[in-house]
Amino acid sequence: MSRFLRRPWWALTTMGLLAMLPIIVRRVGDPDYWWHELTGRIMWQHAALARTELYTFTVQGTPWTDQEYLSQLLIHALQSAGGLLLVSLAFSALIWAGFWLILARTRQRAYSPFVAGAALLLAAGAGFAVWGPRPQMFDFVFISVELYWIERFVDQRSRAVYALPLLTLLWANLHGGFVFCYLFLAVTLLGLALRRIADRSDAAPSRQLRQLLLVGAGCVVAGLLTPNGPALFAYVWRTQFSFQLDFVAEWASPDFHKATLLPLEALIFALLVGFVWQRPRVHDVLLVIAGMALALHSVRFIPILVTAATPVLIWQWTAGWSRLRDRVQRSEWPARERGWAGEALLMGLVAVAAGAAALAALTLHGQARATEANYPVGAADWLGSHPAVGTRLFNEYSWGGYIAYRFYPTSTRRVFIYGEAELMGDALLASYADVNQLKPDWQHVLDEHRVDYVVFPTGRPLDAALTTSPRWRRVFEDSVASIYIRTPGLPPQ
Repeated sequence: MSRFLRRPWWALTTMGLLAMLPIIVRRVGDPDYWWHELTGRIMWQHAALARTELYTFTVQGTPWTDQEYLSQLLIHALQSAGGLLLVSLAFSALIWAGFWLILARTRQRAYSPFVAGAALLLAAGAGFAVWGPRPQMFDFVFISVELYWIERFVDQRSRAVYALPLLTLLWANLHGGFVFCYLFLAVTLLGLALRRIADRSDAAPSRQLRQLLLVGAGCVVAGLLTPNGPALFAYVWRTQFSFQLDFVAEWASPDFHKATLLPLEALIFALLVGFVWQRPRVHDVLLVIAGMALALHSVRFIPILVTAATPVLIWQWTAGWSRLRDRVQRSEWPARERGWAGEALLMGLVAVAAGAAALAALTLHGQARATEANYPVGAADWLGSHPAVGTRLFNEYSWGGYIAYRFYPTSTRRVFIYGEAELMGDALLASYADVNQLKPDWQHVLDEHRVDYVVFPTGRPLDAALTTSPRWRRVFEDSVASIYIRTPGLPPQ
């Protein structure tokens, strides 16, 4: 305790790590969670991977490159062991581990504990729209590991980067985002090449280039060692040119008019200002450029900017903070004054920990209410009690996974569409969009697919159109969802 009171400033960083807990501890809320858990359950029950589409009547049997099968098995295992609460706690711990890895990378150079705590908290806020129990969180953690190893490798402190192919092997079986491993290897190789060009007397960059090229080759081989083989690379490539980029909100560029994305805007601004305080390393600039380009391209890539750029933000702002501190503070505080500061920081640390834990617990306590508010729980209950109603369902896109989770393998409850957009295909996504947006052919789409019942959010334009159509009759309605069935005696036109 006396040592803490003499050198208490590390508590500022810890406060930042604790204060972020209410931001990163999240309930199960991602629409894809439900079909991920269901897929893991099916694979576990049948001791076989999912090779074809299982949950729709529209594209049933289509070959499926399940790029996150190991994550799905893990999600199922967690839910089976401890329900949705354990799932939330496990993924929250995973995200928090990623931030500790960011701090570990930060500590490879001089930094201010105050700046580090503030930057880590800001970085957690920047990713608020993305954190949660979802397979993409493995990308965040594994990129953090990779960049920590690379940082130590470039500074010639460690050869842990040689283990990167083993990390890639696990990563490639957890999520298709493993391809970002190659991106940051390429960024590092470019940085080393530029260092070599700038200073030909330094032989280290050339040696490190050769070593890292061998590591990269090992990572490529490791990426092929999955049940999907080369098809996994093709899958990842196809997603970047799919209709889902215009259709799924998370694939869109950040909308800075949304309050939840203001911390991201502040993070980007702080990064740009930070380059004023001191001349950055070339490698740091390249990391920030790569991360920023991805985050501005798509909301789902914000965690990549967070893990790539947060240490750079801390190092750059530490230079400015040090100048300010030297101007307004004495270089040495008396021992009594340091002790007072230590006691204050200790009390602040306890208060932040208690408050963060309370808010995180409150978040997790609201799981059932959040599920009922965001998914058609009441509508599914009604369908469960009326099994004779309907044979072909048209559903809201983000509800498909939940409905499949509730009713699989009931043949009359197969969905029109769900969140595996690449598997759904551009044609089906476009057809769904025509109905959702009430394009002129919306009724033709329903007729073409012989849809005879609809589950859709109450108050949407489609809800209003079905209400006024003599061809459809509402049989259920609550504040979340409405159910419509075709009017008997009026066949599709």
